[in-house]
Amino acid sequence: MTFTQLRILQAVARAGNMTRAAEELSTTQSAVSHALRALERELGVALLVRGSQGVGLTAAGRVVLRRATLILTQVEALEQEVAAARGQERGSLRVGAIPSANARLLPPILRRFGESHPRVRLAVMEGSDEEVLEWLQTGAVDVATVTAAVPGLVTRPLATDRMLAVLPSGHRLSTRDPVPVRELGRYPFIMSTGGCEPLITALARAAGVSLRCHYRVRDTGSILAMVAEGLGVSAIPELSMPVQCPGVHAAPMEPAADRTILLALPPDPLPTATAFADLATAVASEVGPGRT
Repeated sequence: MTFTQLRILQAVARAGNMTRAAEELSTTQSAVSHALRALERELGVALLVRGSQGVGLTAAGRVVLRRATLILTQVEALEQEVAAARGQERGSLRVGAIPSANARLLPPILRRFGESHPRVRLAVMEGSDEEVLEWLQTGAVDVATVTAAVPGLVTRPLATDRMLAVLPSGHRLSTRDPVPVRELGRYPFIMSTGGCEPLITALARAAGVSLRCHYRVRDTGSILAMVAEGLGVSAIPELSMPVQCPGVHAAPMEPAADRTILLALPPDPLPTATAFADLATAVASEVGPGRT
């Protein structure tokens, strides 16, 4: 059993596809398949289920992946700590980001971290709240932005973000500031499925209104384009709003809805993850409109 085999298993589990995993690892699909077959032979169990829709883990594969993730994380930590003892800095850092944090909050943090730690290989994976949390728990990323504290993870407050009502320019509600949540139920609603849906649904329920969800869209840019075309109204986090958005009017909602964006790390984080968290906390206070 080799570290290379464990890294390949981790990549295939993350990608769900042999070809994408091979591209991520800068190798060939045949090399990936050969390494995994050899690992399965050595362990005496099937680790993967291969099908037309991609590749998934067997029950045994999930057990092996959890242990492989721990091993690879400790190897990476060892390499980073030894490099630090030699007065050097090296290694990698994988950051999981929810879209609202990745839009405006993370870019200056990533830039400052890259400038301060030029020898660290930095990668960012964007996904929904559920995806990012799963990546952190399975070791696919080393640090992540989340919107709720999770048992077993160490979290730090990063910023406070508020939900905004987004309306076509000239909409009758654009004269209201704030916009009552109950009024949004009068119009076709474009629901964000990128992670904010539970919060939006809870707001509507508390206001005693049933949203008329004509559209369900994940990408914030697509939501704003649809709103600008007059297809409906929506609600998105303020940190997701671009600085300029022609055809769209955004306003706070009544009742107000804030959410805290947290930076989450495993209990025994990589040195690079700790350095990233320290820098992110400092830089986030300089970034609006989030408020630490």
